[in-house]
Amino acid sequence: MDHPAADPHFAQHILDAFFATETGEAVIVCDPQGVVRGWARSSEALLGWSAAEAIGRPLSAIFTPEDRERGLDDYEMDVARAQGSAEDDRWHLRRDGSRVWVTGMLSAVHAEDGSVRGFVKILRDRTDLRTKIESNDKERDALREAMQRSQLFLHTLGHELRNPLAPLTMAVQLLGTRETSAASSQAVQVINRQIAVLKGLADDLMDLARAHHRGFELSIERVHLQQLLSDVMTDMAGAADAKNIALRAVLQETPILIEADRRRLMQVMLNLVGNALKYTPVGGKVFVKAGEEVDEVVVRVDDTGIGIAADMLPRIFEFFTQDASARKLAPGGLGVGLGLVRQIVVEHGGTVAARSLGLGKGSEFTVRLPLKRPVPPSANPTA
Repeated sequence: MDHPAADPHFAQHILDAFFATETGEAVIVCDPQGVVRGWARSSEALLGWSAAEAIGRPLSAIFTPEDRERGLDDYEMDVARAQGSAEDDRWHLRRDGSRVWVTGMLSAVHAEDGSVRGFVKILRDRTDLRTKIESNDKERDALREAMQRSQLFLHTLGHELRNPLAPLTMAVQLLGTRETSAASSQAVQVINRQIAVLKGLADDLMDLARAHHRGFELSIERVHLQQLLSDVMTDMAGAADAKNIALRAVLQETPILIEADRRRLMQVMLNLVGNALKYTPVGGKVFVKAGEEVDEVVVRVDDTGIGIAADMLPRIFEFFTQDASARKLAPGGLGVGLGLVRQIVVEHGGTVAARSLGLGKGSEFTVRLPLKRPVPPSANPTA
């Protein structure tokens, strides 16, 4: 058998065989004026014209009317003449008038003197890719419309939520001037704190709806963490009693003082404890634990509730995310609370994480905040 290198026409034989097969790429050969002079069988499979029908036609015949009107057929050849090749991703016409989305390249073939001897155009059918892109575009537009509707809903909800808060505040203030017993005073304090939380939540919803929420404006003060958590336990005692849930706090005895926005931090803890009570069946247990760990303050909220599915854990702090089992146990809600929790904690320079061994095995939410201990006075170097 002769070696291919011994056959001077080997390359031409290969090209002739390539032209005669229906490969994945269509190949078109044109003269310097852009008139078709060669038409591979694969071009017939892709575009519909036979070689006899295509040869002698201008290459512009496969361009869509709108592309011809814009002069893109001539532009493509001009680019190939100037730069050697021109890439294109566009719709082309078939013989029957239908369209095919192709990716391809028009390459100029030059003579030794630099003149253009002709062009070779190679095309690949990627209608499937274009269809997928257009489908994704439609889905994106649908999601954008849904987001706009959600923003309008949240703005309306925030506005409507704020409306009753002013008369409620006035009523509680009036009640506080008339009720002097210890129990009544405590109840008024609980109502006042909850009104403040509701007002903050309404403001946050409106911020989110306006789509320019760039973080919370914190009002930093010195916060006694154990006292804050004690207030949370007081506020949530009624909800725990209603479900016969044992709500217990295990707090470090040494006072923990942190720099934080008290109202926002209260919102975080009320949300976490409230969720624990909401998603723990009757007779369960909820523990709130807080202590210092190295340079952090760590608050953990443990429950014996419904747990969190493994696939839900990575998304649990995303806005509008709700687990199916959670919706069954406690229908309603927007799935906003934990998203707000994460943003508030992050604004404080901290982190929040969720852990669960699975459905029916309870949950643990851990908030870590930076601890800034008072700096002891330095020793007098001259003493």
